[in-house]
Amino acid sequence: MNHNIHTLTFSHFKDYTAAKNEFAIIDYRAFIGRLDSDLHYKNKFYAVLLIKDAAGSIMIDDRKYELQPGKFFFINYHQVYFLTDCHSVSGKVLLFSKSFYNHVYTGNKMIKSDTALQNVSPFILLTDENTADIEITFNELNMESVASQAFRKEVICLLLKVFMLKYIRNSSKKNLVSRSVDHKKELAYRFQDLVNQHYKELKSTADYAEKLSLTPNYLNALVKGSIGIPAGQVIKNRVILEAERLLIHSTLTVIQISYELGFSDNSHFGKYFRSVKGMSPNSYRLLNTVNQ
Repeated sequence: MNHNIHTLTFSHFKDYTAAKNEFAIIDYRAFIGRLDSDLHYKNKFYAVLLIKDAAGSIMIDDRKYELQPGKFFFINYHQVYFLTDCHSVSGKVLLFSKSFYNHVYTGNKMIKSDTALQNVSPFILLTDENTADIEITFNELNMESVASQAFRKEVICLLLKVFMLKYIRNSSKKNLVSRSVDHKKELAYRFQDLVNQHYKELKSTADYAEKLSLTPNYLNALVKGSIGIPAGQVIKNRVILEAERLLIHSTLTVIQISYELGFSDNSHFGKYFRSVKGMSPNSYRLLNTVNQ
């Protein structure tokens, strides 16, 4: 196991980008050809793996999934993944940034990336009929990405929204996409974005309330009303998620992980972790480390 989780950016795929540092469609073999089979990765973009023929597995954060024909995978920003025993795999990989997905704003708040892509299912397994339907949109995307016509970027963006909505429609989490996004929900999504940006240095509700010009009590109530748990728990869950990723996908020591996550005291980190997982970081690592 390697000490570092390697971060992929569009610069690793510059030969394939249809829109500079924003969008790319890559053959699956070419994609994995850029990866080291011994390393664990996270992306600074969204990725969809469209598997046509496959054997092997992919681990995304703490869940392992088998690759199989007709199975599509969605990897969100900063999720950590690891491919193992992959062979006889064919398909495509779709990469796109949040800014590109939001390049055309339709006026429908439901399909902005910070709402529609907030809780996308990590995979879908399609019937032949549904595969044919979603492939029509994907093929349109592919053709437009290699064309040189007016409004190319805008057309790609709109087709991408259609593709992702079809992905969500075929997933088990389709009901998580709200059909309307009111002001309070928008604030809750902004809060979640801020947590993703600052969870290492800011761990109290008051810190985020100040950034949003709200009182801590109001922020707690607003977040709990929108997503079912108070703001403080959202912050703690995000810190613990990153701790889990580092414990599973790296060999950083627990002390190094505690410093990486902004804790000045390893004992404090241990208590913080145990309060959520019911076990020490070392125990969690022993139970969940990937065998390589």
